[in-house]
Amino acid sequence: MADANQITPAQFFEEMVPAGFEADAATNPPQDDATIQYVVTGQGGGEWALQIAGGKLNVIRGKAENPLVTYTVSAQDLVDAVNGVNGAAPTLIIPPRRQGRPGAGSAVKALRGTMALNLSRPQGGDPFKIEMCFNGAATPRTTMTMAIADYVAMGEGKLNGQEAFMTGKMRVEGDMGFLMQVGMATAS
Repeated sequence: MADANQITPAQFFEEMVPAGFEADAATNPPQDDATIQYVVTGQGGGEWALQIAGGKLNVIRGKAENPLVTYTVSAQDLVDAVNGVNGAAPTLIIPPRRQGRPGAGSAVKALRGTMALNLSRPQGGDPFKIEMCFNGAATPRTTMTMAIADYVAMGEGKLNGQEAFMTGKMRVEGDMGFLMQVGMATAS
């Protein structure tokens, strides 16, 4: 986080996320009520809870009780994503909503387990790592390894997850059934 012009985790969660939420709310249906926890490790990190209730967002610095999803990411990886460094993109931190969808539907609310991502960068270096823990459940656990660009393409609906797996673009360790549940819950 050497560049003074880069957006910090605090600026991202406390300024940019609320502004983005308001812009999204102006053109899309209200998002479902949910609490999402972010644990940002390392220098400049901290914890932020995004509480969505009644179509409004409240960002709290600190830990929330019973979050739907807890994302754990290093401060450097978060800064890379927010600032678009070495293939990383903001959608790695805040997944985009599908057009016209409220967000965390009942399928996501029913998920129990943890999914870890190891995403290789186009210019090399350490992989981008993020972990998503659904409803506080450590198991089952699945680790997905692939290129950042392919993962972003999947999130944008430009690459089918099954195709990525069958062609070797995605490697999976752990509970394949849980991965399929996550894919179905987040794609519908």
